[in-house]
Amino acid sequence: MPLPRFENLPPERRRAILEAAADEFAEHGFEGASFNRIIASAKISKGAMYYYFADKADAYGAVMDDVFDRSEVLVQDIETPTDAASFWAAFEVGFARIGAMLFSDPRLGALARTFYQGGVGATYRRLMARSTEWIQRLLVLGQSVGAVRSDVPVDLLIEATMGMLVGMDRWFAEAMERLPPEELLPLGPKMLELMQDLLAPRREGALETNTSLAK
Repeated sequence: MPLPRFENLPPERRRAILEAAADEFAEHGFEGASFNRIIASAKISKGAMYYYFADKADAYGAVMDDVFDRSEVLVQDIETPTDAASFWAAFEVGFARIGAMLFSDPRLGALARTFYQGGVGATYRRLMARSTEWIQRLLVLGQSVGAVRSDVPVDLLIEATMGMLVGMDRWFAEAMERLPPEELLPLGPKMLELMQDLLAPRREGALETNTSLAK
């Protein structure tokens, strides 16, 4: 995490430092990134940089926090669902917006790869905890409007949902290195279908029907 005085900088100065750090981590990964190159790219003195960040790991944490913050802003204005249909419609809008952000900035795929390939353990654990809290609120809301199943414990649903989302996010981050956007973009709706298959209430008798079809 950046030192508190970093937050006191003018927004444009904070943004310039974060952009320089994001460029470096996206290009070289965490291990290969150079704190000195970030300092030079941000056009800031080494003494000033250490006034804002204790080390390279702090700068990396600030970059990843910024990515998560930008993702959350994208979904803040989505109207609160009042029934199952509007819940999944809102989910679809959120998926589309975050996907558009991902494809608009090629660095984000590279940053995601650093995140899942080791990055900084403390940053990974902190942001996973942050994501888990957000998913818990989302699932509780979904259950309240009948969009999310309630026949299994909510903590199990949270674990399953996080596992699926992390798996899809990691897969997309890696696929962005080898597949063009026109091949990846159509998979967005398929991801939503997977989430619905996992979370939506089951129709009575659905398991028996599937079992009989398998025979």
